[in-house]
Amino acid sequence: MKVLEQRRKVPLRASGGRKDQSSHGACREDTGRARSPRALSFMRIFGAAALGAWVMLCPYRSSAQSASLVFTSTTGVATGVAALSATPSAGFDEEIVLNGRLQTGPLRVTALTSVSFSTGLASLGRWSVFSSGQTLRWSWPAWSSRAASPDTLASIEIEELAAALSGTLAHTGFRIELGKFPLKWGVGKAFRPSDIFKTMDYASLIPASKGLPAARLALFPSPLSRFEAVASIDGDSTVTAGARYLTALGDTAAIAASGGRRRQTGAADEYSGSFEGQIDAGIFTPYTELSVRTDGSSAYAITMLGSSLAAGDVTLWLEGQASFGPATMNAQLFLLGTWKVSELTSVSMPVFWFDDARILSASALAQFQGILDGRLDITATGRWLSATTPPGFLWKLSAYWTRSLSTY
Repeated sequence: MKVLEQRRKVPLRASGGRKDQSSHGACREDTGRARSPRALSFMRIFGAAALGAWVMLCPYRSSAQSASLVFTSTTGVATGVAALSATPSAGFDEEIVLNGRLQTGPLRVTALTSVSFSTGLASLGRWSVFSSGQTLRWSWPAWSSRAASPDTLASIEIEELAAALSGTLAHTGFRIELGKFPLKWGVGKAFRPSDIFKTMDYASLIPASKGLPAARLALFPSPLSRFEAVASIDGDSTVTAGARYLTALGDTAAIAASGGRRRQTGAADEYSGSFEGQIDAGIFTPYTELSVRTDGSSAYAITMLGSSLAAGDVTLWLEGQASFGPATMNAQLFLLGTWKVSELTSVSMPVFWFDDARILSASALAQFQGILDGRLDITATGRWLSATTPPGFLWKLSAYWTRSLSTY
């Protein structure tokens, strides 16, 4: 049951891709600013959950059913033109990721921490995607929206730190999760109107979901359905809470409905209701989302329509998203083609069009496995800026070598 298997792992559909890094730690421009009561409360809950998970694990470590610890290093160089009228520049990038997982009975603990050091153009790439909404991330020098990109940049991020407890109660399966972990609502590869948590990260060539400090309760009333309630907070103290129900319709279709509320500091609360649908018709898989949102005084809608097409070793995704407000309409397009050349080589070509900013971005990514016991990624990206006068063109070439070592 292909649709059901996908649903049980990740709601409806998951997107992948190497995630570029952004920062939180120094995300606040005024480090002396007092945190809001909501932020302080959530931090206490998060700390108590992490401490509780550690205490619970101690007695079981000697009898753990499964455990893994993976060390990954990525070394890269980049060159290109990152700004209009700028001369070509280059940069160096180094990232180390430690990914741990422990499963003991019904309890699962996961942790993912990354440390990076970059210079020049690579430093600019990381600096430009930092924001105050990111969590559990620190950078040196401290990030500020008013500061220019530094020549050298170091950062550390706890991308995931969570404990999950699974079980059965009254013939209903359940899972409780606390910590920081990815939140993936929606079926889109690049655009997800149902994602009220706003976790899509467009810094990488292929968008991926980032993690947020959150609490989640998932119920499985049947093998074909799932209900979950989630509450999260970001670095701007925006608290988001929502509920989602999804179910598979036989072997070839699935639908989901969700609703939620975002409490933003200094802005009106936003309410949303969303619908998702997907049909698996063999090589052809159409999917769609519709989200309606309101803050009490105005309302707007976001809709997405997409499809994937698989033929042999070639897979294509095409998505379009449009937002409709009282007087405006914005549209975005996404196209992704992947070709599995061999067991060790693949090629991907993502293309984005943002109508409001009049930006066209096209990339090519070639991945070669088995290079010096690792993977070599070679990328080329071009960005056309048609809203500028005169129109501009930016480009970037990079090569990254990644190697993973499993310690146990």
